[in-house]
Amino acid sequence: MVSHKKKLRSEKAKVKLKATKLPKGLNVTKTEFKVRKITIREQLKESQYADGERQINLKETISRLKHHSSNARADALRNLREALIAKRINVTGYMHSLVQSVSAIALDVDKDTRRDSFKVLKCLLTSLTLEEVEPFFHIISSYLRCAMTHIQPMIQEDSLLMLDVLLENVPKLVVTHSVKIIRNFLEMISRVRKEGEQTSRTLTIRLGQKQTTIKWRTKVLERLRQMLATLVEHKRSTSSVEIVNNFVKNVTFNPNAPQHYNLKRPFLGLIKIDLMAALRPSLGNNNADAVETLEEERLREYVNHLLPLLVESWIEVRPQDQKATVTLASEAAQTLKIVLEILQNLWMLIELHEKTERNSQLSMWFRQQYAETFANSFLTDGFPYQQNCEADTDLSKKSQKKQQKLLNLGGGQLCLEQNICVTYLMCQFFKSHSLMDSQTERFDTLLKYLEEVVSNLKAHQLQNYQTLTKSLRICLLENDEHFLQLHKTAMHTLLTNTMEAFLHNTFPAKTNSETEVLTLICGIVRSPSLRRNYGEDSFDGFLKYLPQLLLKQSIQVSTVIAMSSLAKQKNSLFLQALDNTIESVIENLQKLQVSGAPNAFEGKKHIMNLYYWTEKNFTADYKEQLHENIDKHITDKRIVSYFKYILS
Repeated sequence: MVSHKKKLRSEKAKVKLKATKLPKGLNVTKTEFKVRKITIREQLKESQYADGERQINLKETISRLKHHSSNARADALRNLREALIAKRINVTGYMHSLVQSVSAIALDVDKDTRRDSFKVLKCLLTSLTLEEVEPFFHIISSYLRCAMTHIQPMIQEDSLLMLDVLLENVPKLVVTHSVKIIRNFLEMISRVRKEGEQTSRTLTIRLGQKQTTIKWRTKVLERLRQMLATLVEHKRSTSSVEIVNNFVKNVTFNPNAPQHYNLKRPFLGLIKIDLMAALRPSLGNNNADAVETLEEERLREYVNHLLPLLVESWIEVRPQDQKATVTLASEAAQTLKIVLEILQNLWMLIELHEKTERNSQLSMWFRQQYAETFANSFLTDGFPYQQNCEADTDLSKKSQKKQQKLLNLGGGQLCLEQNICVTYLMCQFFKSHSLMDSQTERFDTLLKYLEEVVSNLKAHQLQNYQTLTKSLRICLLENDEHFLQLHKTAMHTLLTNTMEAFLHNTFPAKTNSETEVLTLICGIVRSPSLRRNYGEDSFDGFLKYLPQLLLKQSIQVSTVIAMSSLAKQKNSLFLQALDNTIESVIENLQKLQVSGAPNAFEGKKHIMNLYYWTEKNFTADYKEQLHENIDKHITDKRIVSYFKYILS
């Protein structure tokens, strides 16, 4: 072995270099390198470049949507969504395979992949027209129904998101396929229970899930409410009365040309949707596609299974102590709001159906079966309902915002929408009902509550005035005289407050509630029996105020038509007030806009026709003065000549 000293000597004998530093900038490793692009001819066939972005191969992307790897499916969905947003692909030739592949991912095991498919479906529906989607919508609805009845709870939950996309983008197509879709809502929250030969349903409980049973039911019932509301809007828009009004045609007579007039209304080539079939679930041994004889039977079958579920859903969340006024939790308030709106939509569907069929069998059956059940379940001693709004100061700002959002979803602190809806439904269930006398105390409470709401409309910010106007209409106008005699004092006070609210412009014109209230009051004035029961003097202020509406910047044509009905009835107070405002009307007529009229001249013709029914006891000098005012303030020659003709 070499000794230590020899090692030291050998180390000292080595040549030593001087320690030097490299200049600044040279002690850096250069990473730049140059390469050439390698392009394969097969890739040129499959891909194209436009504006520096790679255009996807649609055929390859559709095949990757069916890949066994969830990452590959997610990547294909992302590329497809980006291409649809940028409008870099033409899907015309691939619609069937594309719609089927995207819709099938609604049943995917992976949660993120499922939800990405809904985003792609939304982009696809947005980029296409309704006519382009319609031939392939049965594919989407088939996968939607499979997801709604899937064995996996998570897929069932996400099916509601898919339904939201369809309701948002293609509501008309959802209505046409609602016969099959709407049956699955009851399957998501209940199960069939057989008792002998009869079948009924019982609510199910979700055990072992992150989401509570109440929240799950609320989500399902909210989508059911949206479906029924869509059905109501579609049925209302295609009702026969509105269609007849759409065929009003203005013809200008020309003596030098032949005139052709239709003696009959043209054939309405509309697709008739079996509305009541949409409300029939697949129950027991009944085949889902079986054809039944009567539409009323289908609705009765559906209502017989739906109503008990709605009542049970409310009873489970409402406070147990009903002897005093209690506050509702946010979940209870939200459940109450959705359940009541579902019942309201059912009543609207029944009214529209009876309007078409011209009978009242369904409503009579509905009242006989469920009037007492509704009153005992929803109109307890705790009415009017309120929501618990005690804010926890220890919560973070994010938690406080979430708590405020839940409060708004439940109808606010005072639960105005729920309480008004209860009033409307009680009046509907007990309208001309034999048991009306037994509900006197409850109706006194309801009418007193309505009176307080109408008197303080400026303090309350209602999101939906439609329910309030419907409640006022059914209370003040549509109920029979027996109901008026039972609650004469309360009804007179309610009518007085309603007219005062109208005269003070409390009902907002944007929501069309002002026009509805005006039509309501005019309907009462036109009825001699109602006018006599309420008192002739009650309407003096209202009738004198009506012509002042003609001095505003705009007016609804329906408002003018309601005023015309009073003029045709020769109401002396109204006609006298109309005569007193003729000069102001002439000055304002050129600037006045009549909303809802076919054109400006036709709208203003309705206003000028009002003066046809007046007495017109004008002197010759005053008539000449009115003609001068017409020439001075009105520039349209058609209006000038027509107004002079009416005044003559």
